[in-house]
Amino acid sequence: MGTIRCGVCALMLSGVFVTGASAQTATAVADAPPGGARGFVRDVFSDYKNMFSVENAEWMAPGAAASLVIHQGDERIREETQDESATFTTALKGGSAYGNLAAQFPLAIGWWAIGHAMGSQRSSEAGRDLVRAQISAVSWTYVLKFAVSRDRPNGDKRSFPSGHASSTFATAMVVQEYYGWKLGVPMFGLATYTAMSRLTVNKHWASDVAFGAVLGMVCGRTVTVHTRHHKLALGPEIVPGGAAVAFTALN
Repeated sequence: MGTIRCGVCALMLSGVFVTGASAQTATAVADAPPGGARGFVRDVFSDYKNMFSVENAEWMAPGAAASLVIHQGDERIREETQDESATFTTALKGGSAYGNLAAQFPLAIGWWAIGHAMGSQRSSEAGRDLVRAQISAVSWTYVLKFAVSRDRPNGDKRSFPSGHASSTFATAMVVQEYYGWKLGVPMFGLATYTAMSRLTVNKHWASDVAFGAVLGMVCGRTVTVHTRHHKLALGPEIVPGGAAVAFTALN
């Protein structure tokens, strides 16, 4: 039953994004928000509204589909990642700390504060959007956690989607939008490291972290719509032994 609810909620969330708007509002695209605190609460509420767009649906739909495909191998992937003595398992232990909200929110607030103190408009705005992305990612993650109520591999509640994955991928997407792939790639690497760590500590199923990653990226793109000069395409990709979510830069 949890599997059905998981898939239905993911697909409904992706589908409803189409109905809210044809794209994020023209005002948000035209006017970049200042790096200061003015209008912050207003912008946070706008982020919730702007999640419902065609562009976001184009990300969420294939992300939900890929998560459903990955779900078929959840149990097998769990079995292969539970060897506590394996180098692969021990090397991923740091991911749980980095993906925790106790790390992600201070990182975002610190980025904003340091950027502002240094007089760097780009860094200040990036930090501001990092905070917004965390608020959005946490909000949508917990809406789904309570709606789906999927059991974790260890028997605990509220497995779907992974909050560690959504938070770190939201951070990575914001950084990529502001600083490009030179900094974006390492941040996505950290996010992937974190997502994988949730499997090895038996906290999440693979499909939890897959959808959490997509949700986080969508939250990051939503808060940075005012910076966008390019598009990224997201889609499922078949890989040896299963499926993955791939995204590609478009001209």
